[in-house]
Amino acid sequence: MTAFQLVQSIYWLALTTWFGGLLFIAVAWPVIFTVVKEEDPTLPRVLSVNVDHDHASLLAGTIVGTLVRHIGLIQLCCASVVMVMLVCQWFVIGDGWHNRLSGIVRCTSFAGSAIMLVVDRYVVWPKAWKAREEFIENADDPDKANVIRERFIRHQRESVRLMLYQLVLLSLMVVFSSAITPRW
Repeated sequence: MTAFQLVQSIYWLALTTWFGGLLFIAVAWPVIFTVVKEEDPTLPRVLSVNVDHDHASLLAGTIVGTLVRHIGLIQLCCASVVMVMLVCQWFVIGDGWHNRLSGIVRCTSFAGSAIMLVVDRYVVWPKAWKAREEFIENADDPDKANVIRERFIRHQRESVRLMLYQLVLLSLMVVFSSAITPRW
């Protein structure tokens, strides 16, 4: 196996795993919320008349949050491998303008995706999770709980938006990775 084939194989494995994990979360998120909402569960540890209709959202949020945490770690590992392979690609791809242009697009798309991944996992998602916990703690005070709930929803939407942007940027990486030619 040549160096080009090895670099490309590792690159594609990491990129598609990162993309697949993100796509799974994007598809699973609304499905989980819909199914759990239809089942209308009651959480025995969250007993408050002010959250009667929020039990399903809280349970679905716990499921999605756990998925995001686990898949997020895999995505971070994949992003690290993709970064190393992007650097290695510059040593094994041909010198043509097409390879250079696609390399610039791949690196730029990677930088944007990686920044969004880190911001989502270490800034936005912790804020959403904290707001969720505060909402549960203040469920007996509707004035406080409603304000916190809105903040929680805003952070969740921001997280979804970041995931969709990542999907677009990772899609660009896939498209601009498809026609790379070796140096020799």
